[in-house]
Amino acid sequence: MKVITFFNNKGGVGKTTLAVNVASFIATQYKNKNRILFLDADPQANSTQMMIPDEMWGEFYGYEAKRSTIMNYLTSIEEGNSDVVYVDVPFKKGENRFGVDLIPGHPSLAIIEDILSDGWNKCISGDLGGFRKTNWLSFIKEHFKDSYDYIFIDVGPSLGALNRSILVNTDYIITPMGSDIFSLIGISNMSTWMRNWMNSYRTAIGLLHDKHNSASIEKYSLNLQIDKVSRLVGFSIQQYVTKTFKEGGRRPIASYDTIIKNVPEAIETHLQTLIKDGLTVDDLNLGDIPYLYSLVPLAQTSKAPMYNLTRVDGVVGGQTSSVKKYKEMIQVVCDKIRDNIGDTDAS
Repeated sequence: MKVITFFNNKGGVGKTTLAVNVASFIATQYKNKNRILFLDADPQANSTQMMIPDEMWGEFYGYEAKRSTIMNYLTSIEEGNSDVVYVDVPFKKGENRFGVDLIPGHPSLAIIEDILSDGWNKCISGDLGGFRKTNWLSFIKEHFKDSYDYIFIDVGPSLGALNRSILVNTDYIITPMGSDIFSLIGISNMSTWMRNWMNSYRTAIGLLHDKHNSASIEKYSLNLQIDKVSRLVGFSIQQYVTKTFKEGGRRPIASYDTIIKNVPEAIETHLQTLIKDGLTVDDLNLGDIPYLYSLVPLAQTSKAPMYNLTRVDGVVGGQTSSVKKYKEMIQVVCDKIRDNIGDTDAS
């Protein structure tokens, strides 16, 4: 099983929309169907809002909630312990149009941030309890390793303890980009932040072995190979506006085009050490996704992947061709992702 996290320090880049559509496409559109668990680890719970029908919200949230969210898995950590609580996956693929199982997000994840920050401070001093809190995702991976081919994770744009604890146990990163100058700055921020905590964690592993015997450490599923995680396998540039020119057809308008041309160089300059071995910057470019106007809110209202919207969902007129074009684009993106992580089949 592989863990793929969609992460960028810059918000508002279409990250969630890309994440849920890629997960759905890979789960349903290839010859060998993939078993996918989608984990919404963004306190804003945008992925959850895109998948769960509005009339079901009361089942997951509020005083009379009877179904679980990510917070149920982290209840013990919230109470000051270091264990993960295992519950049945709350929202199964048979209940949604995306074809994936979902662990819904929750706004209370923001509260966990302080607890994980304290756990991190203990972790980097070699404390076993701190390592266990920081590696909560590793325990979830171990629990579900025989049930799924992938865990897809959507995270918020924070450079904080929650996202750090996720990236400690993420195999691959995909970075959606906006076509603005702040996305370029975000790449630099990501680079500095990730380099710093990876160096600290690397040192912490040595301290852990100094303070605890091997038998105690091996009782738990801890990541002790930090240089093998969070390998960058793709980026995309989204939400730019195109214009029709007399020569060359439709292409981004100049202000966006300038930013777009600078993205590969910024990726290579700042994130080179994170790029998966054997991949070039050209390999990482998953393709550009232009602004899709009314399709996004229509998909959100219909609780459906954009590539699978139909007339029943309200698709009319030119939207039909937009859905077709989006499916073609997402096919290219998913093919490249699968190539970059080495998972392909005859489909």
